[in-house]
Amino acid sequence: MHEFEQKTSDLIRNGELERAWERHCGFLDLTTDEFMQIQWRLLQEQFVFANQGRLWQTLFPAAAKVDHITHFRQATPLTTYATYAELLEGKPEDVLGRPIVVWARTSGRGGQPKWAPYTREAYLQLGVSSVASHILSAARSRGDINVRPNDVVALNLPARPFLSGIAIWATAELFDFRFMPPLDVSERLGFQERISRVFQQAMTDGMDILGSMTIVLVKMGEQFEKGANQKRKFSLSMLDPRVLFRYARAMGRARRDGRAHILPRDLWSPRGLMCGGTDTSQYREQIKTYWGIYPHETYACTETGFVATQAWDHREMVFIPSSAFYEFIPEEDWAAERLHGTIPDRTLLLNELEVGKRYEVVVSSFYGGPFLRYRLHDLIEISSLTNPSLGINLPQFHFVGRSGDFIDLSGFAGLIDEKQILQSLAASQVEYVDWVVCKELRKNEPALHLYIEQVAGDGSKPALSETQIADSVHSHLKQINPDYGNIENMLGFIPLRVTVLPAGSFDRYTKYQVAHGADLAHMKPAHIQPTPQALALLLANN
Repeated sequence: MHEFEQKTSDLIRNGELERAWERHCGFLDLTTDEFMQIQWRLLQEQFVFANQGRLWQTLFPAAAKVDHITHFRQATPLTTYATYAELLEGKPEDVLGRPIVVWARTSGRGGQPKWAPYTREAYLQLGVSSVASHILSAARSRGDINVRPNDVVALNLPARPFLSGIAIWATAELFDFRFMPPLDVSERLGFQERISRVFQQAMTDGMDILGSMTIVLVKMGEQFEKGANQKRKFSLSMLDPRVLFRYARAMGRARRDGRAHILPRDLWSPRGLMCGGTDTSQYREQIKTYWGIYPHETYACTETGFVATQAWDHREMVFIPSSAFYEFIPEEDWAAERLHGTIPDRTLLLNELEVGKRYEVVVSSFYGGPFLRYRLHDLIEISSLTNPSLGINLPQFHFVGRSGDFIDLSGFAGLIDEKQILQSLAASQVEYVDWVVCKELRKNEPALHLYIEQVAGDGSKPALSETQIADSVHSHLKQINPDYGNIENMLGFIPLRVTVLPAGSFDRYTKYQVAHGADLAHMKPAHIQPTPQALALLLANN
């Protein structure tokens, strides 16, 4: 990928809207065959770039000889971050075949960070995809460019070195948005301070596009609904005529709709809401109620950037062909791995996917990046192979969860795995028969729900209460995985919930499974994210 001669904002200034759309959203006009041709071409370029670097020369020497997609998949095993950890440790500048311009950080398992290097070409592609998200978040139809230079983009997303922060800086190279707060100021602010600054400034300047973690928009809407916005402490900024006008107009809109309290949609009229978080689809209607428009969801990973985005209808997602090479592990294969330890050895390509099936996403880097056949442990479900109503001829999908033995509680809370729960229980000195833990939604808050059966005591000491267990496990889990504490620190609530199961719950579960002919792998429920059926069986006598 070469540097663009003109910024996208310059194309729009010059009235070249078709070129701007083609640059960023043209992939929505591709057929599946055309999509695959782009994938293979960029993968071939990747072999040239990456084979010049120390990482691929060490890990994948056979990749240089690959001349077909089938050979590529046969010659190279699936990988995880552990494959690369030693070579990426310390963020060496000479590990790739091309110069590294930035390192992106993500929360790994057990609170250990993972680092992903970006070449200049990969960084530019990140910006291209980010601008596409801005455009599509505000678009009302194919080709609709409803963003303009100097539009106010309000941001309360994590700053660099997280991917969201890096993507915004890449966006600034391609489009002259007016970011609020300014990018250099934003990076000096804490998360809560950034949110406060964004909405304080938005009272005077308004906002055209809002980028946010989904849960933040929901919590803010709830606070408005409860009237918390009318209990703000007085400040001199409230005397600003622009603020007074905005409040007066908002109250007029609320009265017109017969509401006692104003909502965010009464104060602001953003043209686009770019949301991050795996729960966006669950909050879709609530966000529309609070903010007046539907959220626009993108799917991104730190390792390769933006993977997919919704179209202008803000419903199902479509893969972006120029971000990474995609493969898909069928559901039965990753399920067998979880139950029996059988490592998957086959993948499908985009043109081989079936409607109604679930797949784990596998990515390979483009533009000289390090990752080859890298398992994201993200699960998607194919809803249709085309979208006739929009004239899109590419598979449509939605995000459904994680395939591994861990829980992704939120975008910045890290990954919760079995080992962390075991360590927290041990440190809390909870004596238990067994336990399971699930990700749930409680009053629109992501919750980590621990269901536990305690050991029946001899009466010498009382059993711990649910509150005692929750307080202790929460405290120790924060020590073991500091990223887990981000939810409490940033959003102001404790995500852990505890339910103590009656004595004999797990024994009854096992007897039921035996009576119904279950195999050994199903005699006990999975500790992490058991199936709804398994959880219902555990709770049957609760």
